[in-house]
Amino acid sequence: MGGRRESFADRTENSHLVSGTHGRDRRQQRSIEKVDLQRARRYGMAETQANGRIKYTYGGIVFIYDPHKNREITSFAAPDVASNNAGTKCSQPIQLAKMSVPQNQIENNKLMQRDPRAWKSHSVLVIDMSGSMRRDDVNGARCRSDGIFLTLARDYIKKQLDDGTSSSHDVVSVVIMKEDATTPILIEPLSCTLYNKLVDMREWSELRPSGPGNYMPALEIAETLIMISETFNKACALSLMFFSDGRPSDRGPFAEVIGRMASKFRRRLTVCCIGMAEAAMAEDAENFVALQDMVTEAEAYGAVASFSKPSMHTDSLSNIMTSLATSLTTSKTEMTDLKTGKSKALRTDVLRERRGTPDDDALTLQWIPYRSTDKKQFVRRIWSWSSQKNDFLHVIDPRCVCCYKKSKRGFKCGNCKICLVCKVCKKEYHQYFIQEHYKKDECYTALKSSRTGLVVSKDICSFSVAMKEPIFDEGAERIVHKFRYMDEHDQFIGPKMVAKQSRFVENDGSYEDRMSYHREFLRTQSLASRFADLFNEEIDALVDHFKDTEWIRKLPRIKFLEPLVIEVIKDGKEVNILIESELEGTYEKFNNNMGFVKGQNKHVQNGKINDLSSSLNQLGLGFNQPEGLGAGLGAIEEGSEEEEEEEEGNEEEEEEENVATDAALFDATVLGPESGSYLMEDLHEKYFPQAFSHYSYEKSKHKLMVVDLQGVFKVESDGTQQYMLTDPVIHKRRGKGKNKQSKQLESWTFGRTDRGEKGMKAFFDTHVCSGVCRLLGLEPQKPN
Repeated sequence: MGGRRESFADRTENSHLVSGTHGRDRRQQRSIEKVDLQRARRYGMAETQANGRIKYTYGGIVFIYDPHKNREITSFAAPDVASNNAGTKCSQPIQLAKMSVPQNQIENNKLMQRDPRAWKSHSVLVIDMSGSMRRDDVNGARCRSDGIFLTLARDYIKKQLDDGTSSSHDVVSVVIMKEDATTPILIEPLSCTLYNKLVDMREWSELRPSGPGNYMPALEIAETLIMISETFNKACALSLMFFSDGRPSDRGPFAEVIGRMASKFRRRLTVCCIGMAEAAMAEDAENFVALQDMVTEAEAYGAVASFSKPSMHTDSLSNIMTSLATSLTTSKTEMTDLKTGKSKALRTDVLRERRGTPDDDALTLQWIPYRSTDKKQFVRRIWSWSSQKNDFLHVIDPRCVCCYKKSKRGFKCGNCKICLVCKVCKKEYHQYFIQEHYKKDECYTALKSSRTGLVVSKDICSFSVAMKEPIFDEGAERIVHKFRYMDEHDQFIGPKMVAKQSRFVENDGSYEDRMSYHREFLRTQSLASRFADLFNEEIDALVDHFKDTEWIRKLPRIKFLEPLVIEVIKDGKEVNILIESELEGTYEKFNNNMGFVKGQNKHVQNGKINDLSSSLNQLGLGFNQPEGLGAGLGAIEEGSEEEEEEEEGNEEEEEEENVATDAALFDATVLGPESGSYLMEDLHEKYFPQAFSHYSYEKSKHKLMVVDLQGVFKVESDGTQQYMLTDPVIHKRRGKGKNKQSKQLESWTFGRTDRGEKGMKAFFDTHVCSGVCRLLGLEPQKPN
């Protein structure tokens, strides 16, 4: 089992070859040299015929050989050669040796195949094996199909094994597309065994290209394989690769099938269609319309999708395979808690609408309304956030707590002094209101918020709202719905809004558990907003250092949206929805939490890709992880906050513990601009997001850093500029606090995308200080 089996790479040229008169005559007539036959026997595609003879195809010739007599039978020109400048006529094929298989690997692979809950990724490879895939026009390979299996084995399988970015928890299925579809490799763990199987499939003796290539049967099998994850494993990254060298031989709703999968799995699914054909072929554009339509449909529903048309060289194919392996690693990382290393299940109970779907002007069946007049499905309460107290603020509800109608002249509850009852209900249900309302959760929550000063009055457009069920966008952490306020006639009113929920399956737990996701989001965005205010103040203060100040007025400012949390009752259950204004304009990501910078040269960022392998191993993505490993390793805890919220009394001490002052968080020093001259091109708006991240690090005394800056850049008619941002990430440096405020900061969590000091290092690995950094007097930093 552990030994090497024979492959074409092991066969050596045998100079002794018996030639008969017939064979010699045919070679002379067709200008074929004897050495051509020897090369064909060494490198060629071997097919055993019914009479025991072997047919070799290589270098533009077909050689029929009798192995029993070591005799040349005949030879002739191969029909599938592209030209003298491509394929085996101009380059020798790459040889691959088999890998040694550990003794227990086959049995371990069988166990993994039977346990889909343990899979971390599933790659489905659809490979066209129609007759045209015999064409010998791929440099470094013997034909088109050989080029695919060669680079899959070497660059998609072996490279991931060598790098440690994948393991037997990553499975692969191969769908062969001919007149019908077959699966010679079904849910095979990524291992030496899989590599060897792909090496074997290079040979025509295993699988020979022939006949038509029908897309529909292959797509149906691929969809079935992809859908396994819906049933057994919602934390499994998915990849679909589709290799074909031309238009389909059949007809069908190919793009619709891809769109159906993409709508279900969204960015969890990576789709790549690879068109295999010579660049000079004039009909290429028409041949690949079906593949391009499939990619377009996948993109429209939020999948990570691409169409690649490699040059006919194995190096070009290798680059595609490496890129696909990286995309799969990124998907696995997104679904892994960076603190605990555990996979997180993604929600599949929501579908995505097609990108570009026009906004609805009125309610449709796709919208879920929450009306104040509906006692089964309504808005229960609304929360804002206090950055000073690091807690939710109870937004005063102007509606009657009995009939949920807006009460202009209502009577306040005598218990909490916040809840209102209208005149009609007070008269009709007076005794009920007094005796029963005090026992209700609404009154208790309002009373608790009132006693701790966590109450705020806000101008809410309406307490009747609607959310569109299909999502229209998705990020690494959240899914995004369209959201609107409604009047009493169900007409949309007020600004367009968006509703955000976690893209991961949330565990049912206590009320505080369900709110913890929103707590981290609001804390992060509120603190980022505070940094933005300080940043803008320092930009404004530049007028004290320069004579000409008009240009300062037009420098970009940073602003973050202010979100709210709406609690709704739906089907008798409480659902918490985070909402904020919809950003109008071109939505862009200016940097991320892994060192990416928009518009920066790739070579500056390549160091982070090389570091990915070791990070994944630490997370358990590269190796088998024993049951329970990682439990308690940096798990997110908010116990101190929860315990404080549950206690009543001793309010002054509670407030002191709950407030992290500006003095504890922010450096009060204002450095001012560096001396010297400034070029306006060094103060271009593109430098401001990076400078803001750098500023947050300096201003927080190196404790925090705001990154993952995304949103829209706006230029107003008066020339002023602004970045409107949302969904930031905050990296926090871990350490023991020396005072109450510092200890409070240490108890704060900023979600699973907080990478701590590693995230800060990743930022400075790619950050290049600009004129904006100098203008703010920031400490110069250079990429490592």
